[in-house]
Amino acid sequence: MASWSDPLASSRRIPKGNDGVPVTMRRRVALSLALAACFLLSPPLAVAQPAPLYAGYWHTDGTQILDAAGETVHLAGVNWYGMDDSHWVPAGLDAQRYTTIMDEVKLLGYNTIRLLISNELVERNPVVRDGVSANPQFRGEHALQVLDAIIAYAGQIGLKIVLDDHHSAAPPPMKVNNSYEPLWYTRDYPESSWIRDWQMLATRYLNDDAVIGFDLRNEPHTGGSGPWNIHAYLHQGATWGPYHGMDHPATDWRLAAERAGNAVLAINPHLLIFVEGVQMYPDAATPNGVDVSWWGGLLTPIKKYPVVLNVPHQLVYEVHQYGPHKQQMPWFKDLSYQAQLRVWHAQWTFILDNPGSSYAAPVWLGEFGTCTDDPGCVQGKAAPQARWLRDILHFLKDHPQVAWSFFALNGTNSNNCATSNGLLNASWNGLASLPLQRDLMAAQPSPPATSILTSAPLLPGTATTWEPRSAASPLCQLA
Repeated sequence: MASWSDPLASSRRIPKGNDGVPVTMRRRVALSLALAACFLLSPPLAVAQPAPLYAGYWHTDGTQILDAAGETVHLAGVNWYGMDDSHWVPAGLDAQRYTTIMDEVKLLGYNTIRLLISNELVERNPVVRDGVSANPQFRGEHALQVLDAIIAYAGQIGLKIVLDDHHSAAPPPMKVNNSYEPLWYTRDYPESSWIRDWQMLATRYLNDDAVIGFDLRNEPHTGGSGPWNIHAYLHQGATWGPYHGMDHPATDWRLAAERAGNAVLAINPHLLIFVEGVQMYPDAATPNGVDVSWWGGLLTPIKKYPVVLNVPHQLVYEVHQYGPHKQQMPWFKDLSYQAQLRVWHAQWTFILDNPGSSYAAPVWLGEFGTCTDDPGCVQGKAAPQARWLRDILHFLKDHPQVAWSFFALNGTNSNNCATSNGLLNASWNGLASLPLQRDLMAAQPSPPATSILTSAPLLPGTATTWEPRSAASPLCQLA
């Protein structure tokens, strides 16, 4: 278990730079100067306007998220992973300072980071020993102190953080791309521990509105490889609500989300509680008796069995969606926009139809993405993946109440292997795909007036001689 004397005091700790000087107003001034420099330099940059500052804690009204002033929030975010595995820090900290990476997120026009963690990190609070070459102040610190620093800096520059419980056990280096945990608990990390971990984090960051909410569990799903049928749904992973009048409390994700959400809200009633969908749900109209989607992709059961929390106006449903480059789903046989709209409406966008319904809540597209190592994944007019990406961004532009976060920010994973789906390049100082950044900004209801015109560097002083691990390394050959 973690050891700390005063979690609240720890959450207020001001991070220090390599020179030991407190990172307070100095960072704000530095960011302001960097932004000003970007506008004044000729050419090399034209910079996106900073993401809007949405005040205080957020809450919901119908299918919209509102800030503390009652203004509509357009959540446009990125996923930052690596802290969920056994390196205990987000990826990229070998290449750039954590403040630089977060400055880049803000500079590019995003307002929220979905930050991936594990229950093992929360409970063990292990000492950080590697993955921080550009942040040596973190070596020898505990993982939760790194999390404190990230959250403190987010608050300073106006970013919001959603903490995502991505794993129970943190994957070791050889398994960073794999997750074999269909439920929100395991033998070593039972549900009681899962709830207790969320309670600890709610207490640790109480009154810190940089932490805007908790994504209770990443992608509840059905384990195994099929066949997908009622037996698999009932016995191999997450269920939702009773089936033929019979409850399944050990696997009912809806009930677990209510238990954890209520435990969190009893400590901080202002946090948003993000509840993901499931992979599979009974549907007598289908050949095998079940509808199947991406992990976390189905919200259809909320029509009969919505999540009900003790504190109203704090629930947000969440789905994850990907294109044919990730897997050839049956509905990709017809990639027309209208065909995709029908699939999305059947699985999750129906929630937008009636903001006054009993199950109404905002919906967050918490993960979607594309490959960035192939121009055809973004720009190709006929390429299936590019067509899908164009359509999902079209939908988001037409439905500004839908929150979203791109997967992923990462230019490398935590093994320091270059990624093929990252917004940033492998040096973490520029964009992997300029067209992708332009398209993501255009999906916002009020897109920035200017867009990034060059890929490196986004901020002065971020050039680096650091190189990612060779692609030939076994650590970079993982499926």
